Amino acid sequence: MRRVRNIFILIFCLMFIGLLSGCSAETTTPKKSTNSGDGAEKQVEKFKVGERVEMGELVITVNNIKDSVGGEFLKPAEGNIYKIADCTIENLSDKSESLSSMLMFKMADSEGYNYTITITEDSKTGLDGELGPGRKMRGEVAFEVPSTAAGLELIFEPNFLGFGQAIFELE
Repeated sequence: MRRVRNIFILIFCLMFIGLLSGCSAETTTPKKSTNSGDGAEKQVEKFKVGERVEMGELVITVNNIKDSVGGEFLKPAEGNIYKIADCTIENLSDKSESLSSMLMFKMADSEGYNYTITITEDSKTGLDGELGPGRKMRGEVAFEVPSTAAGLELIFEPNFLGFGQAIFELE
């Protein structure tokens, strides 16, 4: 009886492994890309500092950008600077919206490098918390980037699942 049970378990395991290996309905064969990778094929609308951009029920304005070399206690790594974006977010809906600067903002350069938010002692309050209906919130988000970074863009993505971005050219 035990031998039959072991054979049954073995057959079940083999069938399960076979099922898992066949889960991919499509095979992908690598091929050389004809796209140059320079982004010229797709045009994405970009915005300037000071422009109001509506993203669903939220409106974002990047008021200004400033550079910082840090304060007394917090300084960027050698060769880096802080880029601090002063932003205003408005809630046009009739319900509260939760904001998280860590999830909604990133910075990118022309080479495709992405930078995440950092903490500085010379930036004002962030853009985090609950934003009531018809209310505004203003705050700053800071990024540590190489001082030689070019073509910097601030990317606002209000839905963490990736349903749209507002891209602000900073230079």
